[in-house]
Amino acid sequence: MSKHLARADNSVFQGEKILAAISSGGDSVALFWWLKSQNAEFAVGHVHHDLHELRGDECARDAEFVRALCERGGVEFHLEKLDLPRKNGPHVNEATAREARYLALERMARRCGAKSVATAHSATDLLETAILNLLRGGGFGGWNGFAPLRSLGGDLGLARPFWRVTREELREFLREIGENWREDASNFAPDFLRNRVRHEVLPLLENIGGHDLPSLARGFARNAQIARDEDDFAAREAAKALETLVLERENHKVVLDGTKFRELHPAISRRVLRLCLALLKISEREIGFEKVEEVRLHVLGGGKRKVWNWRRDLFVEWTGAACGNRLRVWRV
Repeated sequence: MSKHLARADNSVFQGEKILAAISSGGDSVALFWWLKSQNAEFAVGHVHHDLHELRGDECARDAEFVRALCERGGVEFHLEKLDLPRKNGPHVNEATAREARYLALERMARRCGAKSVATAHSATDLLETAILNLLRGGGFGGWNGFAPLRSLGGDLGLARPFWRVTREELREFLREIGENWREDASNFAPDFLRNRVRHEVLPLLENIGGHDLPSLARGFARNAQIARDEDDFAAREAAKALETLVLERENHKVVLDGTKFRELHPAISRRVLRLCLALLKISEREIGFEKVEEVRLHVLGGGKRKVWNWRRDLFVEWTGAACGNRLRVWRV
């Protein structure tokens, strides 16, 4: 095992077949050769974005590079070509492209019998993602960047074994074993927000903090893991608390014991209210922090009866002491 990949996390896999997402870039080529060094059972999935207006024949060259890599390494190769909708001429929406890419990887994984998709996202990507989420107003979970392992759909997992390894370490690994990769010129284009974070914000952080980027990325990855673990613990505690609070539960309504609700730690009481949304099949992203906090503080302060209209079909009621200190959440 190369010292440069000593922090790679193979615990995100469960000994089953993997589809490795390989783009031809340095990070993903490192993923290819690392999986080979682990004697992992894996196939390769390459997504051809067909951006000929922006990249000429570079997308086709990427695909041929990956195909040749697989032939040389004796690895099963899968390719899916995307037809992405354009906007403002030849440009595509980043979020739309990302969603289409993951759907393509999911299809290829199911076709080849893989149980998880592996991407080469690094600790440096983790730091970039957290900054992007902060700029976009993301919540606490977004500040941690991304999870090393999550569901991609159904029983298919999305694994990121390099979440503790920096981009520089991946490049050093490739130099060490004498392997080449391709650079995508669009990674330097200032049109994309991630590129501006990468080429403008991160160097500024290096300069201000007096630490090189690999050190910053490694430190952030460590702290993000601590935050994820504590977030997971709080989520479990909130689920337990909810069970003790529920007085009535139907498909369209949840009624909580408001007296017990007041006794909860603020971090748990906020989560309990969001869990009520999940019980009603409503995404918590649809309801902002301010709405949840307004209800929580009103209940905590022993306010009079009040009804909030959180959405056209979603209501929250605090009954007040006169009607038993009940907290009702329902949809119509």
